[in-house]
Amino acid sequence: MSSFKKEEYYFSYSGLNKLLYSPILFYNHYILGEKEDRLDSYMVEGRILHCLLLEPENFDNQFIVAMDKLPSDNVKIIIDRLCKDYPDVEKLDDLETEVLSIMQNMNYLQSLKTDEQRIKKFFTDDNRNYHEFVFSSKEKTVVDSSTVNKVKQALENMIQDPEVKQVLQLEHSEFDTHIEVYNELKLAYKLDDYVFPGVKGIIDNLVINHADKTAIINDVKTTGKSLLDFKDTVEYYNYWMQMGIYTMLVEEYLKEKQLDYEIQHNFVVIDKYNQHYIFPVGIITFTEWYNKTKLALKVANYHLSNDDYSLPYELIKEKMYL
Repeated sequence: MSSFKKEEYYFSYSGLNKLLYSPILFYNHYILGEKEDRLDSYMVEGRILHCLLLEPENFDNQFIVAMDKLPSDNVKIIIDRLCKDYPDVEKLDDLETEVLSIMQNMNYLQSLKTDEQRIKKFFTDDNRNYHEFVFSSKEKTVVDSSTVNKVKQALENMIQDPEVKQVLQLEHSEFDTHIEVYNELKLAYKLDDYVFPGVKGIIDNLVINHADKTAIINDVKTTGKSLLDFKDTVEYYNYWMQMGIYTMLVEEYLKEKQLDYEIQHNFVVIDKYNQHYIFPVGIITFTEWYNKTKLALKVANYHLSNDDYSLPYELIKEKMYL
């Protein structure tokens, strides 16, 4: 049962993006508490990259590396869900009924005619071993060694780049007193005149330079496309909205520190070919993004104020003709 209360809910980029894209998905995920299973490889690789680059000391707390190749995506979804829903059941064989139910909902192995055939197909030694492994790993994300090695290779090339070192301040020391560096900085900001209290986010890398009075927001991204396609990727995933929210958070953070500094923005991107590039965001471009972010928050306020999650706001507001 979800404990969602709109008067206590702070919008993150992911929540706001989901609401704008599909209000019913937002309703199911956040209000009903029906969390969908996500196994997209680029998302896992992105999390590994963030951790190894910005918080390497926390890698073992977040991930556990499987010794062998992981099972297929469908099998992994089923076993991961079982371990989450039945954390005290150690043996996979004690969950036959639950496995059959999940497989039916997923339409997995339903081409087989009987439950006996499905059980025989699913309950293999490899799958039992994977369940035992996940059961013992608890809250950690299970990843295979090839994925970790792939990310490490991309990261090794990236951190040798002098520009990346400079932008992210990877070699920052305690003697650089004019510069403050924050990695994975959690912030929240209260908004007035909304039914929800505000926005929140975790900023990958924030560099505050007291000498030139700047605060630079650096967001690290992995992409399954090439670097040349990243402009389209920003629009497709609404990354402009993420940067807009981050700026609101940093504005408040600087205000609390009584710092009147210029905020700048970079996307630090690694593509599928292990190429990397730093994309600065221009002032005119960001001004447009910031205004669009404010409009997005007003749309969110409409949905939550009216408890209306039937359709995206554009389709509610007026009839759309093709």
